[in-house]
Amino acid sequence: MFYKSMKFLFSTLFIFFTLIAVTAQNFKNVDSIVRLYPNKYGNADQLSEQIAKDFTTDIDKVRAIYTWLALNVSYDLETFYSGNTAINFSYTDQADLQRKQTAITTNTVNSTLRTKKAICEGYAQTFKQVSEKLSIPCMLVGGFSKGDVSNIGVIPKNEDHAWNAVKINKQWYLIDATWGAGYTNGAKWVQRFNDFFFFTKPEEFAKTHFPSEPTWLMTRKKISKQDFYTSPIYEMAFFKNKLTLLSPLKGEIHAKLGENIKFTMGKIPENLSLYYAFKGDKFSEKIVPNCVDDICTFTIPFTNTTNSELIIFVNKQTALQYRVILRE
Repeated sequence: MFYKSMKFLFSTLFIFFTLIAVTAQNFKNVDSIVRLYPNKYGNADQLSEQIAKDFTTDIDKVRAIYTWLALNVSYDLETFYSGNTAINFSYTDQADLQRKQTAITTNTVNSTLRTKKAICEGYAQTFKQVSEKLSIPCMLVGGFSKGDVSNIGVIPKNEDHAWNAVKINKQWYLIDATWGAGYTNGAKWVQRFNDFFFFTKPEEFAKTHFPSEPTWLMTRKKISKQDFYTSPIYEMAFFKNKLTLLSPLKGEIHAKLGENIKFTMGKIPENLSLYYAFKGDKFSEKIVPNCVDDICTFTIPFTNTTNSELIIFVNKQTALQYRVILRE
């Protein structure tokens, strides 16, 4: 029993330190080389050949794929809003089905590389195909995403997102090139490179992504789909500033008019400034946390006379969002 426990501990620590070593790597050199690449390719072979010529390690090759996609491919909002994302076809047998699925995937990848536009499947399929051409194991992961207050408490039946998992040195890592490429601002797409979703820690990734196949959750603690959709909205600033939320862990808060909503967090670095605002407020209000050891608490008064949305900012960037329901 002791041997098994020690073996499990060793394996866990090995994976933990491997993850730290990989994610701590500086990719400035890789990114600078990829920025000189053409902004479009005819097919996956052309991009994979370019990457194979410039890089030797699997991790650099994977980073190159991610960086190229995030820098050059824009999210196709027109296709997304039109709802014309399904492809209907018939087949005669399993072999015919496989041929047609392969053809559709290749067409999606080639279109992504040539037009520089795609929805999430285009990013993920391209990432997978280029990775495999470089002999790097890669999976396309389908599932659900959550990035807006309107998503809290609403559990959809159908998948709405796709991303990837790649295997390097016997360890799987999570990647989302779509979210690394930019974000929507109203009805417009803003192209902005972001490497947070390259080899993201599973516990952080699971706050914004939920896979249909539990295998790809990769977290120590099991999380249900309901847990995922009832939690708050975690934004980039929350993770990048290494914050820890202890309560409330539900994204929907019920409060009476004038009631103080209490928050508890782990240690908040002294160089961080926290503010809050409810939807529609013209100005944000400063948060002054009370910290004892590694626990910080603060309260936010609910002064709205209707249901609202609460936003917590860290250094002027959105970190957390909640839905607040007025309780009689």
